[in-house]
Amino acid sequence: MRTTPRINGPYKHGRKWRVQFTTGSGRDRSTTYKVFDTRAAAEACVDGARDEAQGVTVKMAVDQWLTEKRAAGLADVTIAGYRARLTALLGPALSRPLRYVRTRGAELYIGVLNGRRPDTHQHALVIGGMWGRWCVKRKLLKENPFADVDPIGRKTLGADKSRLTVDESRILYGWCLEQPDSADAILTLGYLLLGSRASELTKRDVRDLDDSGRMLWIRATKTAAGRRRLIVPPELVPLLLGLCGDRRPDAPIFAHPNGSRWTRQLARRKVMSCCKAAGVPVLPPQALRRTQATLATEAGETALAVAYHLGQAVKAAPAVTTRSYIGRDAAHEAKAGRARRSIQGLN
Repeated sequence: MRTTPRINGPYKHGRKWRVQFTTGSGRDRSTTYKVFDTRAAAEACVDGARDEAQGVTVKMAVDQWLTEKRAAGLADVTIAGYRARLTALLGPALSRPLRYVRTRGAELYIGVLNGRRPDTHQHALVIGGMWGRWCVKRKLLKENPFADVDPIGRKTLGADKSRLTVDESRILYGWCLEQPDSADAILTLGYLLLGSRASELTKRDVRDLDDSGRMLWIRATKTAAGRRRLIVPPELVPLLLGLCGDRRPDAPIFAHPNGSRWTRQLARRKVMSCCKAAGVPVLPPQALRRTQATLATEAGETALAVAYHLGQAVKAAPAVTTRSYIGRDAAHEAKAGRARRSIQGLN
């Protein structure tokens, strides 16, 4: 017996509008009607009833995709970012059946603009496209609704984003060293010298500081390439060891007085506060990561070496690192400098 109702209408019914619902067949067939004062109310009823009978909703498909991504090893912070972007992009459709988005990719993208920067809404479109391809692969949709949607505006590449100059880096470096008892300053110096991601330092435990403080293990990061060990600069070693004190191996290095771990959001605020106190541009940890990559390249390091240090995926490491962190001018100048030293016989 058919349990999903067949829905017909709305039909004109005098001065009102009527919707017909039919369940079952043959002797078990049952028909009911609902009457509405306006056509709009009747159509809203039809849409709601069909949505309820459809089965898979947009939210269910999003949840399933994110579950598979988590099972594939993506970090929680990446999963949270994907969910935030999809929620912004698909928000009006999350409770709808999946079929609702089939022809509405451009409409949904226009809806997510809403004063957001191109970097933000274009990234949402990219994530939406990834999700759409997955829906097609799982035969939930026939076509990717975001496949032919053109991004709007000019996206700012990472290489064009803010970072400290050499002089500003030296000022911040000196200021941090003058605050040896400040965990905030030590954290900021760590970002400047190590070039780690925001969450990579806040997630470090005492046991991750190895070889008498000369080595820092980065474990369980957002990508497989991110799992690496960093050589800690000599001036940072005693500062990190001082923070660890006699804590247990599984205790966080950067912690509140009650022992709870600092979050990356808190780290962002603390780094920006230190920048302000030092008298340099107020920038977040990601900008110090870009600064470190640029300075390393200007000192003669190859893009691949910098990429390994930053924990970039090996497959696309040089291109991604140059585009997102180093900066085109620094990369070109470093390459020319290496060639010049080779010609002069200095290498």
